[in-house]
Amino acid sequence: MQEISPFATVRVLAHKGFRYLWFGQIASQLASNMLLFLLALLVYQRTGSNTAVSGLFLAYGLPAVVFGMVAGVVVEHLDKRTVLVVCDLSRALLVVFLFLFARHLWVMYVFVFVNAVINQLYIPAEGPSIPKLVPGNELLSANSLFSFTYYSSMAFGFVLSGPLLRIFGPAFSLLFLSGLFVLASWFVVRVPADEQKGYGIARAFSADVGNMIRRVHSELRAGIESVMQSRPLSDSLLLLTGTQIMLAILGTLGPGFADRMLTIDVRDASVVIIGPVVAGIIVGALWVGNTGHRIKPGRLIQIGIVSAGVILIAVSAMVWLKGMPWVLPVAVVLFFLLGVANSFLDVPANSMLQKESQGPMRSRVYGILAAAVGGVGLLPVVLGGLLADVIGIGKVIFLLGAIICAYGVYRIRYNRMNQSDQ
Repeated sequence: MQEISPFATVRVLAHKGFRYLWFGQIASQLASNMLLFLLALLVYQRTGSNTAVSGLFLAYGLPAVVFGMVAGVVVEHLDKRTVLVVCDLSRALLVVFLFLFARHLWVMYVFVFVNAVINQLYIPAEGPSIPKLVPGNELLSANSLFSFTYYSSMAFGFVLSGPLLRIFGPAFSLLFLSGLFVLASWFVVRVPADEQKGYGIARAFSADVGNMIRRVHSELRAGIESVMQSRPLSDSLLLLTGTQIMLAILGTLGPGFADRMLTIDVRDASVVIIGPVVAGIIVGALWVGNTGHRIKPGRLIQIGIVSAGVILIAVSAMVWLKGMPWVLPVAVVLFFLLGVANSFLDVPANSMLQKESQGPMRSRVYGILAAAVGGVGLLPVVLGGLLADVIGIGKVIFLLGAIICAYGVYRIRYNRMNQSDQ
């Protein structure tokens, strides 16, 4: 396994194209995450229902089921820089539309759905661009930096959404977020175009639609078959899907957890719950990128799975600590540790995904990942919100932790059995 110096994650920024992609990622992810959690807070404020919040995440995840895998194949034939720029500018315009009609609850759900459709094109265009911008021996460091940025942007986005809403209100907040999407497009347009020949947006729309549909169907089928035949690919997809579903469930339950279990202002949920989780992911991602590579990826992943399950069970036990003065600092520490455990899965799995999906297969695999998160994740996210209103948030978090622990134990035993058979 390659040796990574403490400054490896900084060295990749010497590559100009990657640097601009990174700046674009910061602005785009910051805007996306602030927007999603700000809308979740607004929905909970107006309804007081975890189910209503889960409906918002349902609207966000549904397009992944319908368009996720297809989008990955389509993006493969387009210039990825053009896709990223068009997606950022489209979202900027959508946020302006939301600014005009945000007083209607149904408009929020429609907006989130359309925004998620655009996101299905953005995901398979952004991730696969990284290996084209950095040398192969710096790929792990580049992925670590992207993971760091993804979750730090999530941290600042989710954490700042509550205070931004409290201080400036919905109108100014939405205009600010629209400006961030425009800034992201300004950075991304400076990323080098794909060396491989791809369709521009105008050419894609003027192409033979029937032929394109046949190619999309054929290549999508080939992508699914490749994933099913490759154990590392299917394993990394399973891990990345699981971590993103867990974060989506926490985002759904966050406002209600703050309101009912921590008895704090719902607008502080972003600071107290999501902030520590993402801070832990940032610390963990940096550690994995600079030091954690000395541990075998499989071992690191096993530690992360079991730790995440145990920590969630501990979080669920806080229902008996409600009202005690030290419940808040305990919650912050537990959520931070949960973030660290999550990073032990995310960075190795992402690197495995990119190494195993070579060439044009990368866009298809990232499209399958988006579809898996949306498709598989819809049921637990919706059920999480419904069950939280019926049996309580604490019990839902306990069930989530128990399932993750059970999978971690199964994975350890399965790997040991395979090693003994060899």
